[in-house]
Amino acid sequence: MNVEHEDLSKTRTEVIEKFINLEMIINTIISQHFFGYVKTGFLFDVLYDEYFTFGLKRRILEKIVSNIDKGMVDKLNRLNTIRNYFAHCGTEIFWGKEHPEKGEKGVIPDPRRWRKPLDFAALHKEFTETEPQVTQYLFDIYKKLGGHSEKA
Repeated sequence: MNVEHEDLSKTRTEVIEKFINLEMIINTIISQHFFGYVKTGFLFDVLYDEYFTFGLKRRILEKIVSNIDKGMVDKLNRLNTIRNYFAHCGTEIFWGKEHPEKGEKGVIPDPRRWRKPLDFAALHKEFTETEPQVTQYLFDIYKKLGGHSEKA
């Protein structure tokens, strides 16, 4: 299934924004675990630092949640992979053409199987089907640690 440029831009935004929200829940779990509440300074000075990677946050999450569901961790990792595809893959390739026609669309190769194009529609579908389960799972962990949210 092919995703047109405008649709790809919208799905790219959706995937990245939803993953930002997922990562925020992980940040709140980490803060809740170590401080008993969401400590704003720690959240922004440490967990939001551009060098504090998602992989490190995930590893901390695995260490502090003793009975973490490994299947959910696998789904979380997959969501991160999909997020990375949307965030970092966008260069179009024109197989066997030195000079593509003006307006002609190339394909964006899959970084793991670069001779095949990425199927952004399938990746988006997988993300939107999996993300709510993982978000709810993580939010439940946050609540079990004593965290709460308020509705506006």
